[in-house]
Amino acid sequence: MRAMALFILFFASAFAGAGASAAQLPSVHAASADTKAIQAHAKWWAHVGDRMYYAPPASFTQLSHNLSNYYYGLGSDTALTTEMRKHRVGGEGRWHIFHLPQGPSMLQIQSCGDRREAFSSLAQLRHGEVLGSFPEYKTFESYSYPGAQATETQEVDVAKSISADAWEKYLVDIISIPGGVDDTRSYTNPKATKQIQDYLVEQFKSMGMQTCKQEWQQDSGVELANVVAVIPGTSTDTLTLGAHYDSRPFEGRAPGAEDNGSGVATLLTIAKAFTSAGIQPKRTLYFVGFAAEEPGLIGSKEFALGLKGKGTPIKCKPASSFMQAFPSWNTVMNWAGRSNQTSQPQVEHAAIVLDEVGWPSPALTKKTVNLESQDWTKPVMDHLAQSNLLHNGKDMFVIHNNKPFGSDHMSFLDNDMPGVLVINGDDDKYPEYHKSGDQYFTKPEDASKNIVKKEYAAQIARMVLGGVMRVGGVRPGAAHTAAIQH
Repeated sequence: MRAMALFILFFASAFAGAGASAAQLPSVHAASADTKAIQAHAKWWAHVGDRMYYAPPASFTQLSHNLSNYYYGLGSDTALTTEMRKHRVGGEGRWHIFHLPQGPSMLQIQSCGDRREAFSSLAQLRHGEVLGSFPEYKTFESYSYPGAQATETQEVDVAKSISADAWEKYLVDIISIPGGVDDTRSYTNPKATKQIQDYLVEQFKSMGMQTCKQEWQQDSGVELANVVAVIPGTSTDTLTLGAHYDSRPFEGRAPGAEDNGSGVATLLTIAKAFTSAGIQPKRTLYFVGFAAEEPGLIGSKEFALGLKGKGTPIKCKPASSFMQAFPSWNTVMNWAGRSNQTSQPQVEHAAIVLDEVGWPSPALTKKTVNLESQDWTKPVMDHLAQSNLLHNGKDMFVIHNNKPFGSDHMSFLDNDMPGVLVINGDDDKYPEYHKSGDQYFTKPEDASKNIVKKEYAAQIARMVLGGVMRVGGVRPGAAHTAAIQH
């Protein structure tokens, strides 16, 4: 009884201390000695960062005591709208708790667009929930390599061919394109947009791939295009490896070294290694430079719709006669936990998206890469994580965020296609985000100024190369064929 009395006294004083803001949940520091009393006697509690939040006292009527009325989501503070702030009752860092007695429909959530202006979907808060740093990604203990031993050996050899210097050359090319140096490379700049498109077309064609532009016009009159290269598979299933090529700020210099020159350089590095090795995939493999990610994932949305036969057609498609009419890959991937898995789809599309993959955060004790997606895409994430173990060992730490938002993987997830974002850890802390200072110095005497690191990016490229080979499958043979429908 004495412990209960002390808890009640503490409960009331803590809530009063939270004070001036009457619509805030009571909380204490997670390291406080009082947490044991709260865990023992509070109706419910949850850890968010360094705070423990718990049910308000019965005497307090502004907030519900019912846990089912509380929801949480992930996003930067800048993504909180005025209405969201009215309902926010707690949180720390990118985690936010909302009081929504009528359910999550009380808030309009924008999960697409600018990474720091978008927000994850909301989930109901649970008793004992722990929200904080993203956890280490764990694969199934039963994981086994999906191909033959010879294919694994080939994967190791191809991954070794990826060099930091080759990645750096692509990055320097990208940030040196007019529009990156003298003006913005934003989607609103038609001159710079055309030059980066032409560069991607030239690079993809030099690798021997059939290449095309998926072109359309926005209602605003802005003309946009995804740059698409394809290696045909033997199945109607597909795998897309994509990165957006536009950058910000919308006005002024926008070299976009990290966002997203790093992603495009990684895309080209993997494409070069893949094609130089003459790998023939089972799935049809698309390498795509997405247009206009920054204003709202516009290019990736158009591409995802094109895969489903909607929207703007993808011109460089493999001839249907080249592929099996019905794929067998679906049963191999086994999308456990898929929300609408009532039957296997006739054609399965999957995507791996590269966005901000060049900055190893100095705040993290290990080089870290984040695999961000919903948990039902675990088969793709397993392949990426296991590839990382093979090629990078303990030198690269893999974490997982299962509350996706704010990048091109959302265009695939929103269309019920597995889409996984590969992004450097601590991405919300990158200091030059959407600034003219997002640059890469090329003079040897300035190399120490670079916070985008080529060695780190090359390690991510090796991981993703292995993931592509495993998800896409590898069939025996020499160089890939070009059975393309023109």
